[in-house]
Amino acid sequence: MPEGHWSDDELIGRLYGVGPDDRHLEECPACVERWRALVSARARVLEAPVVSEELLTGQRQSMLRRLEVGAESAHHFSVAPGLAVAAVLLLGLLLSFPRPKPQPSLASSDNQFFSEVYRVVQSTEPVAVEPVHHLFEVEE
Repeated sequence: MPEGHWSDDELIGRLYGVGPDDRHLEECPACVERWRALVSARARVLEAPVVSEELLTGQRQSMLRRLEVGAESAHHFSVAPGLAVAAVLLLGLLLSFPRPKPQPSLASSDNQFFSEVYRVVQSTEPVAVEPVHHLFEVEE
């Protein structure tokens, strides 16, 4: 062991029986003082708290009252699992039906579609200019 005082880790190790086992505590008053403070702190932590019988009886009665109230109100929640199962079954039934197939749009024919696509592709003007043309339309 190096010369000097024990570290906190060495004192704690000694407290739990795994620390150094030399005669340093017999020779060093500073380490003995820290050792005694550590031992007394551990003793305070390990002491059982003083609890009165009245406090324990009151806690026990409070817990029993809460358990009785919980048992009385438990029947209100027995419907919830049944409703959840019914909702899941209804959702599954609705999702099991096939979706209707989309109907083709009858608003324009193939010729109209291709002519509009051709007009957009062949135009040399940017698409963003088209709204400006509507500002200057001549009424007939």
